[in-house]
Amino acid sequence: MPGTIVIVEDNAMNMKLLEQALGIAGFRTVKSMDGDGLVDLASTAEANLILMDIQLPKHSGVDLLKQLRADDRTRTVPVVAVTAFADPDSIAGFLDEGFDQVITKPVSIRKLLDEVSRYCGGDATA
Repeated sequence: MPGTIVIVEDNAMNMKLLEQALGIAGFRTVKSMDGDGLVDLASTAEANLILMDIQLPKHSGVDLLKQLRADDRTRTVPVVAVTAFADPDSIAGFLDEGFDQVITKPVSIRKLLDEVSRYCGGDATA
């Protein structure tokens, strides 16, 4: 198995799309609809990567990123923002906040798998 990816996404359709695409590519996925307990979830799952929506009902993705970076167990796990904020200033802002990369919605499966492969190794596009 190439790796474990935690998906933080509150939209059920988006979650299903990400989960299915990654599952077909051979990744194990763990999901969170709201980011509650994300540090513990990512640590327990031994996440290789976290895909994080920015606008969540209870938390902002930026605030969750800060929690992840503040904990020794998850400090080094790559976190990729998955967001509808596609303008260059927003993307630059997310990178400045500490996200490792930004994928814009609607998500291109090819781009998603290319990015995941960068962080989890292997060839997710095969």
